[in-house]
Amino acid sequence: MRLAGKYNLHADEKGRLRVPSNLRDNMPSKQLYAMYSAGGCLSIVTEEEADKLFTHFESMVTVADTKDLKAARVLMGFMGELKEDSQGRFVVPAELKKMAEINKDVVFVGMGKKVELWDAKRFEENLSGEEYDYPHKEKFEQLGGGIIF
Repeated sequence: MRLAGKYNLHADEKGRLRVPSNLRDNMPSKQLYAMYSAGGCLSIVTEEEADKLFTHFESMVTVADTKDLKAARVLMGFMGELKEDSQGRFVVPAELKKMAEINKDVVFVGMGKKVELWDAKRFEENLSGEEYDYPHKEKFEQLGGGIIF
């Protein structure tokens, strides 16, 4: 699976979005998952990729209150199924939408095995190198490059 390309879209009047067909057609799974990610965006992955991530996250769960455990809480706690309707539209779960500050104007970016979903303004800030804060930024910085998908 190789996902690439940048697509600017707008949510409809009910807040529904659709993964652009150039990306969705290359995602073999019917079921998609969204998770909060570094940079303050959402990562959209197939069920197969989500299973791989869960296996990795489970190795981070310990009884000790470690940095990995705190990161796993964010990664697993802010992950959910995207329920597509018959036309392939979905509504971003409210908690994820709030954390990623997703508004009407969005950007989908194909990133290999995942698709990033950004609020358009935050995406431009990220590209420009502008420093900005987002929820749980420090937990993503602590992870370094330990999780690759």
